[in-house]
Amino acid sequence: MRAVVITDTSNRSVSIEDVADPTPGDDEVLVDVKACGVNFTDFLSLDGKYQNNPEPPFTPGKDAAGIVSAVGANVSNHKVGDRVIAHVIFGGMAEKTVCPAALAFSLPDGVEFDAAAAMGLAYLTGYLALTRRGQMSEGEVVMINGASGGVGLASVSLAKALGAKTVLAGLTTPSKGDAVKAAGADAIIDLTVDDLKDNLRAQVMAATDKHGVDLAFDLVGGEVFDSTLRAIANEGRVVVSGFTSGTIPAVRTNYLLLKNISVVGSTINYYIKDGSPLIGEAQAALYDLLLAGKVDPNIMNRLPFDQYMDGIKALEERKIVGKSVLLMD
Repeated sequence: MRAVVITDTSNRSVSIEDVADPTPGDDEVLVDVKACGVNFTDFLSLDGKYQNNPEPPFTPGKDAAGIVSAVGANVSNHKVGDRVIAHVIFGGMAEKTVCPAALAFSLPDGVEFDAAAAMGLAYLTGYLALTRRGQMSEGEVVMINGASGGVGLASVSLAKALGAKTVLAGLTTPSKGDAVKAAGADAIIDLTVDDLKDNLRAQVMAATDKHGVDLAFDLVGGEVFDSTLRAIANEGRVVVSGFTSGTIPAVRTNYLLLKNISVVGSTINYYIKDGSPLIGEAQAALYDLLLAGKVDPNIMNRLPFDQYMDGIKALEERKIVGKSVLLMD
């Protein structure tokens, strides 16, 4: 089969190579991949900066949608011919991939492979961050920092679909504001302004009638995280899920104390590694929202498999709004 293979992370040595077909273990399924999402983690993997990188050579890719072509001896929840989304730690950017049966989920009628791949890692990350880690309730003010990327745009759509009163989109590229508003944001918070600590808070208070943010989902880190703490309402929460700024902030605990603020982390890998049933529950909820027309996969680019680097470069150069999806056929 053909697969994207990273052979050296010190010099971005990556290409499509012919490799042996994988064989499923007793508790795994083999999936003929039809579409695979391109994620920020794939960009980080090129330089060895992703914390869950295996040793090279390896194949990146986490969201593999396709058809089951073989099942392991102990597998009873899938059969050959099933349409599935396969959640893998790595290995999705290939014509075939193996996946634990517990992390492969059937696609409902009406959910196409490209939509399933686009709604893999990004939507699962946003959904579990908002609902489980952030304990979001209807009627709250929700702010998404880094709102134009795959996870960010998904989270804007999800917050609105789940009943947020006001969704604020924090952008490091304000020119993407129209696209983010189309996804459901009620107001844009410009993260590029001078004196961000004061000006972010001022923007939030103006957009929320001085209420502040009940739940912030931060994908940026650095000064944006620090400034966001100042805009959190009493008993508000902040969910941390990434540092696209490149700076990991330290938490000013005096801010937490003054307004009973909670700060928690959220990573989808925690649930995927454990084969948590929460993944299946979240996936089913997401497909219900999709089929009800309440969320959109936010696919910006549908790329042939051999143009995988175009999808990764769009992330690196911050040209993407939503998701790029690789199509294997």
